[in-house]
Amino acid sequence: LTVLMIIATPRGEILHGAPGRGRLTSAVCCPPPEVDVICHIQGTSPCLHPFHLKEALEMITKQGCQSIFSVVRRHHFRWQEVKKGGSVATQPLNLDPSNRPRRQDWDGELCENGSFYFSTRALIEEGVLQGGKWAYYEMLPEYSVDIDVDIDWPVAEQRVLRFGYFGLDKPEVVRLLLCNVSGCLTDGRVLISDSGEGMVSVNTRDTMGISMLQREGVEVILISSGEDPMTKALADKLSQRTGSEVRQLSKDIQCEVKAMMDDRDLDWKEVAYMGNDAPDVDCLNLAGLSAVPRDAPVVAINAAKYSCHNAAGLGAVREFSEHILLLKKKAKSQMEQDRIHRNTF
Repeated sequence: LTVLMIIATPRGEILHGAPGRGRLTSAVCCPPPEVDVICHIQGTSPCLHPFHLKEALEMITKQGCQSIFSVVRRHHFRWQEVKKGGSVATQPLNLDPSNRPRRQDWDGELCENGSFYFSTRALIEEGVLQGGKWAYYEMLPEYSVDIDVDIDWPVAEQRVLRFGYFGLDKPEVVRLLLCNVSGCLTDGRVLISDSGEGMVSVNTRDTMGISMLQREGVEVILISSGEDPMTKALADKLSQRTGSEVRQLSKDIQCEVKAMMDDRDLDWKEVAYMGNDAPDVDCLNLAGLSAVPRDAPVVAINAAKYSCHNAAGLGAVREFSEHILLLKKKAKSQMEQDRIHRNTF
C-alpha cells in the first residue's frame, strides 16, 4: 500500500468546494500510478500526531472505508441567526430550552476540524475528496487546534507546548538548563545590609524544582550577567544551596552559552534556557525549550516558548522544571507509537 501525503498551507490550499463533495485540483486528481491512498493534511492544525494518521489509515486498510475525515466533539448550543431589523425571532437549533442539559452532561456534536482527509485512489479519480463508504475519526479536543485568525496563534502556541508533536527532537534529550539568577530564581531585588553585604531571597519551591531536574540527569547552571553582577561570596552560598554551578557571564551571553555547550558536546535542542529580559532573547529563541517568568518584559515573553504563570522568585523556576519533566515523560511514553515508518503501513 502506497500513501501520498499532501500538506496544504493557508496560501496554497489544495482542497476547495463544498464539504462532502469537495473538488480537487489537477495535481491531486492525477496521482502517480503507484499511489493507493491520498492523505490531505492541513498545515494550520499543529497538534496533529502521527498516531492519528496511522489509526485513520487503518480504517481504510482494515475496515474497507473509502474516505476518512477528522472531527472533534463540541458542546455548543446553537441558535438561528436573525439579521438586524428582522421580525423573526431566533430559534434553537440543537437544544430544547425548556429542558436544557448541562453541557458537560450532553454528548455534544461532531464537527469537522480540518486536520486531515483520507481518500482512496478510486474516489479521487471520481474528482471528490469525501464520498463512497465514509467514516469520521474523532480527535480529542486537546489535539484539535485550528489556526484561522490571529487570536488563534497564542492559544495554539500554548497547546502545542503541552500536546504538540515534537518529532525526532524529543524533549527527553534536554541535558542542560541555564537559568538566570536575577529575575528568574529571584525577584530581581538585591538587599544590602549596613555592612554592604548583598542578600537575595530564594524560594524553596524553586530550589526543589532544580533538585527534581538534577535527579532526572539534567545539569543546571545558574547564570548571572555582567549587567547584574553577583559577589563571589553570594554565588558560593547560592551554589551550596542549589547544588548547581553559578557562573558569571559577560554581555555576550549567547557566545558564552555556546562555549558551555561546546564543552559538553551539546546542541541547542538539548538545552533549556530561562531568561527574563532583552539580553536573553537570542538564547530564548535558540534553545530547544525556553521560558520566562510571568512578570518578564514583553520582548522576552515574545521570544520564549513557554510563559510561566508564576512570577520571578515565586515559583517560576519550579513551574518550568515541572514543564520540562512533563514533556520528557510524555515524549518518552509516545516515542515509539508516534513514529511513522514507511514499512508500518
